[in-house]
Amino acid sequence: MDVIPAEPKSRLLAGPREERLLTAFFVLYKTARIIEENNATFKRQTAGFARCLEECSDEGGKVHIKIISSRYFINDRMVRFDDRGLSGAAAVVSEWDSLGVGGVRFASDIEHAEIEQFFTFMAQVKPNSENLESLSEHLKAYHMSSVQLLSRTGAEDKEAMVSEEIRREFRRGARSTFFKAMSVVKEVMVNTKQERDINISKTKRVVHSLIDHITRDEASLIELTAIKDFDDYTYAHCTNVCVYALTLGVRLGLDRARLSQLGMTALFHDIGKVKLPTDLIRKPQAYDENDWIQMQTHPHLGAKTILRNLTFDTHAARAARGALEHHVNKDFTGYPMLRRPRSKKSLNLFSKIISIVDTFDALTSGRIYIRKPIPPEDVLKKMHYQMNVKFDGFLLKIFNDIVGIYPAGSVVLLSTDEIALVLTNSEHDKARPYVKIVGNKQGILEQPEWADLSAEDNAHRVIVRRIDPTRYGLDVKHFIMCD
Repeated sequence: MDVIPAEPKSRLLAGPREERLLTAFFVLYKTARIIEENNATFKRQTAGFARCLEECSDEGGKVHIKIISSRYFINDRMVRFDDRGLSGAAAVVSEWDSLGVGGVRFASDIEHAEIEQFFTFMAQVKPNSENLESLSEHLKAYHMSSVQLLSRTGAEDKEAMVSEEIRREFRRGARSTFFKAMSVVKEVMVNTKQERDINISKTKRVVHSLIDHITRDEASLIELTAIKDFDDYTYAHCTNVCVYALTLGVRLGLDRARLSQLGMTALFHDIGKVKLPTDLIRKPQAYDENDWIQMQTHPHLGAKTILRNLTFDTHAARAARGALEHHVNKDFTGYPMLRRPRSKKSLNLFSKIISIVDTFDALTSGRIYIRKPIPPEDVLKKMHYQMNVKFDGFLLKIFNDIVGIYPAGSVVLLSTDEIALVLTNSEHDKARPYVKIVGNKQGILEQPEWADLSAEDNAHRVIVRRIDPTRYGLDVKHFIMCD
């Protein structure tokens, strides 16, 4: 497997201290609306918030809490934060938008009494009768000198720069998570082949890391599935299938427990192949009848291997069923041959998801079963044509929306005679994704240009067609891996 250098530690993403501060801020904000200043709970939360401020202060003894493009920042470091949880942050920020407030700046040594005064005051604010200017005047009148409200305008001036940095940071984090997952897949496969124990805890941890990244930014992981030239395709394929499956699961609204089970099922779906001869897996020629007979035993071998090697629990049971059924079609054709239930009961949801994403990745990779990759758009057309027989139509439509018109990692020709790598599909216009321009008439650019084709200033750039990078000697992996 290719060796990938470790990613540098992020300087843009905040850590646990900032997460605690942001949670304490909004919880105290919410508490101030329902109980009095002299309440013991309010005073305890005030003391906790003050400790968090002290921990997070910058060199000037200040702490900035800002919201930019619906993202939360402490001193210019982005915080991973669920604003729809118990803190009630989303409702507060919605009010701030109408007031013109973009954040708050605290002196880290602010007195507890002033913290209580500030939150009590803000809890009583009515958005329809106040604005940022009037609020600031009130704070001055109350002599609250250790706290200052920040305007949305100041935050918006930095929006483009911060958004770009966030995008780069997410891509670096995605690479670290993706290749760690590949490493775990390799370890599982090797240990299984050599009859050694599987570290199931490590596997679950990497699945949860993938879930965390997908819920924040699915595009930067989907982009990595476009890399097809790994030394051992099997490890990359299992990782790709896991990324696609989890993304589909997130879109379906599955809870974290079921996403964890789905991720494990995806990573283990092809484990039965370790029981097949290596010469068969890596055979360069097309399979003959005997080869296919052997290959079609891998789902059954996979289910047996999982049940034999893993402690039996929900994760193992679902993984075994997914391994067994991922080549069984919607109409119960395919392999292995299963008895069709007399009722209208269909295949397991996880099996149906993995069937779709496994087929897509295999056909676009061209490594096993077929020897030449098929363009993604042609694969999706083929899969839609087979929908009534092979795939669940509802799930396939969701997956099609994830992949988009121009899948992440596609190389396209623009109307400006520029060559670009598709990075992220736009929510506003699927035909105008976010791209990295890597070349023009003069050749490959030393410094790629990032462009949002859905933005007005890029209206002159239109995708003409998708191009085959190998035909022009372009290295997609290099473009994806470089910032």
